[in-house]
Amino acid sequence: MANDDEQSRKTVASKRQCKRKASDLPTDWTNMQKRKDGKRRQRFDELFSALPRSANVIDSNSMVDDLPDEFKQQLKAYIIERCPGSAEIADVLFWVAEQFPQQLRSKEMCETVESVTLIGADINSRLSKQHDPTGARRENMAIYDLACGHALGGLMLAYRFSFIKVVCIDKEERPCWSSYRAAFEKFGKKANKDDSTVTDNVSFVSGDITSDCFEPKSGDYLMCLHGCNELSPYVLTKAREVRAGFAIMPCCLRDGMLGVTTTSSNNNWGIVDDTARYSIQVGILAGKFGVTKIAAISQLITNRFLILIGDYWNSKPRQE
Repeated sequence: MANDDEQSRKTVASKRQCKRKASDLPTDWTNMQKRKDGKRRQRFDELFSALPRSANVIDSNSMVDDLPDEFKQQLKAYIIERCPGSAEIADVLFWVAEQFPQQLRSKEMCETVESVTLIGADINSRLSKQHDPTGARRENMAIYDLACGHALGGLMLAYRFSFIKVVCIDKEERPCWSSYRAAFEKFGKKANKDDSTVTDNVSFVSGDITSDCFEPKSGDYLMCLHGCNELSPYVLTKAREVRAGFAIMPCCLRDGMLGVTTTSSNNNWGIVDDTARYSIQVGILAGKFGVTKIAAISQLITNRFLILIGDYWNSKPRQE
């Protein structure tokens, strides 16, 4: 942990970076008016834009523990609103921020909460009686958090879907994996009294997802947030092969990797705007795999904001 002088200096710097006073932001999220387009997540745009910024997104170096107290309270209210019925998740996240100040970034927290909100709703729909009338998928599904990094997304899904096995996979286990898991054990609620732990249904596997450590089956759900370059099409290929559901948030998609070039060496005709280039490449990726839904989190959080969501479970086996 930082010493007192360093912590004080960082807190002052963080306060300078905040664009608005927390007192200027709404305090009652539940009574805020929805925008006319009905996109509920946009109610929080003012909060996202007020957090420390780098260019047009939340500063990736901004740590939650460094934020002024009034902003922490606003973030807690936001998390409670985004996790209905599970207010303890705010306690989980802020305990980690306080106990391990260098492990929870403002940007990672916001983009994970927003992504998991959308993905959790999709999984819930896949397991409804309409889409899973016999309950067979519900009984057999496993969720994979691939190239999981901090694995917060996988842990949050495991907490919401306590009856589903969740496997987080990355090349190495980060220290924050143990911190987040300890926090869920401290503040979380056991789904069943017979469970030995709150996080009974989640595990971490160290390995390369292109190896035999990742062997999904039909009906599973594959999540990959911020997979770089070939990783996103690899996970989509795997989902199609085994007929699984998926939620893929591509990060970098190298120009020309998908067969379409959007940049020119002399800058005479290339697409300069990064958001436009990224959106085009994600659209191309979606087209190649027959994805019919592209969701988005707020662009005020990250410039890699699109999520490909779909399901091959009921599709016919692909003929090679």
